[in-house]
Amino acid sequence: MPTDEPAGPAGAAEPAPPAPPTPPIPVAFVDASALVALVDRADPAHAVAVAAYRELVADGYKLFTTDLGLAEAHDLIRLGLGPVVAARWLAACRLAVYHVTEADLADARRRLAPVAEADGEPGRDVDLSLTDALSLVVMDRFAVSAAFAVDPRFLARIS
Repeated sequence: MPTDEPAGPAGAAEPAPPAPPTPPIPVAFVDASALVALVDRADPAHAVAVAAYRELVADGYKLFTTDLGLAEAHDLIRLGLGPVVAARWLAACRLAVYHVTEADLADARRRLAPVAEADGEPGRDVDLSLTDALSLVVMDRFAVSAAFAVDPRFLARIS
C-alpha cells in the first residue's frame, strides 16, 4: 500500500550528488632565463616575460624551478644588476623550488654525455649547460611539458 512517507529512514537526507571532477592544476617549469628577464628591465625579453608571467598566473599555473635554476638566476642577476638587487630578488622570490636528486644528476650527466649518434655527430644535448640538462630531466620526471623561458636553446629542447 503506497504511503506519503519518504523512502528510507525517517529524517535521512538524500545523498548529495557527486562533485564534478576538478580539472588538474596546470604546471609550468620556470627557467633562469625567464627569471632574469622579469627582473632586468633592460633585457630585450623583459616585456614579453612580464606579459607571459601575468598570463600564466591568470591561467592558474603552478610555477616551479629547480634549486640550480634559482642559483643560476641569482648569479646572472648579481652579475648583471649587482649584488644588492640580486639579494633583494632572492629574498622576495616565492617560487616553488624542487631540489634535484642524485638520480636527477645521473640522468643529466647521461644527457650531456658526448655519445655519437648514427651520423657520427655528438648527441643533441651536448651543448646544454648542466643546469639546463637538469631542468629538462626534472620536467621529464614530472611529465611537465610547459616551460616559461626566453632562452631559445632551452626552448628548442622542449618544443
